[in-house]
Amino acid sequence: MSYTIDEQNVERQQLLAMILNPPTRDVLARLPKLPASHVLDIGCGQGNTTRLLAEVLAPASCIGLDFDEALVAYAAAQPDKPEVVSFRQGDATQLPFADGTFDIVFCRFLLIHMTDPVRVVREMLRVAKPGGYVVAFEADFAYEIAYPPEPALAIINRLWQVFQDPSAGRKLVSYFRAAGARDVQAGAAIQLEHDASTLKRTYRLTGAAAAPAAVAKGLITDAEAREMIEGLTRLEQDPASVLIRFPDVWAIGRS
Repeated sequence: MSYTIDEQNVERQQLLAMILNPPTRDVLARLPKLPASHVLDIGCGQGNTTRLLAEVLAPASCIGLDFDEALVAYAAAQPDKPEVVSFRQGDATQLPFADGTFDIVFCRFLLIHMTDPVRVVREMLRVAKPGGYVVAFEADFAYEIAYPPEPALAIINRLWQVFQDPSAGRKLVSYFRAAGARDVQAGAAIQLEHDASTLKRTYRLTGAAAAPAAVAKGLITDAEAREMIEGLTRLEQDPASVLIRFPDVWAIGRS
């Protein structure tokens, strides 16, 4: 796999963690307590999700895996890396682990980048122990809503099509079933921001990062890219504005 947009921006990754960690905690709370568990985080990026898994699940080991060697090196070098956490390079479609290695296998915002998401879920199930848990947390780029209305959101909603699978969220249950997961649970979450600029700033940074790829693919024009950034900047700078982001969808299955 390859990431659609630059995932090296530290500020953007930290903001995403601030946005996504609370609902991710809610999903992880649905898992049973598994003492001395072994956990795999696929598509770990800069390691924010891996560190969260280590904190919440208190495992014996937690491996963060990413295809991008630069991201793996960055994650491994962070001073707040827990002792149980390690990072390695690898391919989500061909996981470098034996069958039945992990108690919990997790991914967040990974399947949106994949051309064959069912294959990835099948690999997650393969490396999970019999009866182990596979968890995915994915975006569904369905809409954005702002008040007062902001025309830039109509543009960024087209920009999301740069991802390999921008509607992965709504398909997640189907992916789990097709891959052979048992006892599937699923749900969705949305977020509204009205008194801060974390979400609004993340939108602007993401729009700026993805605009070149969207222009290259003909999804938006150069003029629309400039208009989008100007509008997202207005949204970020308006403390009275309300922004509702696209839904996130989660699924839990057993191997």
